[in-house]
Amino acid sequence: MPRSSDRSTEFVARTRDPRAIDTTIRDAHAIIDACKRDWTALLHELIRIPSCFEAEHAIVRRVCEHVAAIGLAPTLVPMDATALRRHTDAVEPISAVAGRNNIVVRLPGRGGGRSLILNCHLDVQPEGDAAEWTHPPFSGHVDGETNAIFGRGAMDDKAGVAICLGLMRVIVERGLRFDGHLIFQFVLEDEITGNGSLACLEAGHVGDAAVILDGTRPDRAIDQHAGNMEFRLGLKGRPASVSVSHLGVNAAELLSHTVQHLRGSFHRLNDTRQPPWTEFPSPFQFVVHGLHADAPRFSVPVEASARCFVTFPPPATIDSIRALLETEGRKYAQAKNHPHLPSFEWDGFAAEPVSCATDELRTLVCDAARRNGIPEVRIGPSTGTSDMRHFAKRNIPCLLYGPGRGFNPHRPDEHFLLDDLPFMMKLYLDMVVEWCRIAR
Repeated sequence: MPRSSDRSTEFVARTRDPRAIDTTIRDAHAIIDACKRDWTALLHELIRIPSCFEAEHAIVRRVCEHVAAIGLAPTLVPMDATALRRHTDAVEPISAVAGRNNIVVRLPGRGGGRSLILNCHLDVQPEGDAAEWTHPPFSGHVDGETNAIFGRGAMDDKAGVAICLGLMRVIVERGLRFDGHLIFQFVLEDEITGNGSLACLEAGHVGDAAVILDGTRPDRAIDQHAGNMEFRLGLKGRPASVSVSHLGVNAAELLSHTVQHLRGSFHRLNDTRQPPWTEFPSPFQFVVHGLHADAPRFSVPVEASARCFVTFPPPATIDSIRALLETEGRKYAQAKNHPHLPSFEWDGFAAEPVSCATDELRTLVCDAARRNGIPEVRIGPSTGTSDMRHFAKRNIPCLLYGPGRGFNPHRPDEHFLLDDLPFMMKLYLDMVVEWCRIAR
């Protein structure tokens, strides 16, 4: 569709007359509904482009082409390894692969209004064993009966990308302008480091509020996260031949018992959880990611290590959780007469509990959902993590909402209900109009 030359839409976006604004929204909603096939084709195309860590070049190039076709100029924000290594909030692994970029698209406002960031991510999790999928993981297969599209990233987060591109197109083609700026961020590494959003914010692409299109459905929003932390646990035994193993101490056996003790101690903290974390049976989680021990033939393993991950709600902090684990590990080793105390390495991923949403932002989501037929949005915490922490560091109100009714993210047969593409576009447009038209 060519860009509209009708200036009436610009007038109603500027006016404070609710009736005129309602007319503008109804007009844009009608276009969104009329282009359902376009949005489906767009999501299908995005799913068919694999975009795992360090292999996102093709999806970045294609999104830039879509943005240019709309008539806008995408800004590339590089994943600068040197700059990231200097930043205290950057997380390993920091890739040295060249040519990796985030994309920012800015729709300037006239001034005097509040700016809003819509953040989505281009990267996806690996597909895993393709044999476990009903349809090939990057096929974008559409089920005619359920109107669901299948593929890795269908929900997480190619649907969010398609919604942002579609919304951008409708706003430009209808000539909609707002008092405040609208900023789209298409970021890398949400699934592994969060460094993409960090790079965009560090480059100055900030706003008065942000909505991350990731991880929820139309009746659910996330306004805070538990803390998340990974670490390594190391244990040493005492050497001996396997034929007289009782004369040594098997580090592998010590490790298995110690890990189970730490896990049990950590999960007992769930008895102390406070609202709103009581909605989860176990916000304190202890997960063993890997165990390693080895020894020459005929010898008892002398060293063993485990890679673990924990989640923890407030008021716990990274420091308090580290102290607790070290204390429990030391006490257990002493009680069991281990030859050495355990060692802990804390150089993995670590994020404090975070909350940076405001009541005004929560109301914005609830009101827009209600106007579109969703009577209630449950807004609450999540035991996961997201790029919200980077917005919090900059005092930018933020929450996660959408992109819609997707299922099985990170698992085989991930899929998304296509009816939610136009529905969620209309809902986000309502939020943009409401937020960006209000004077600062």
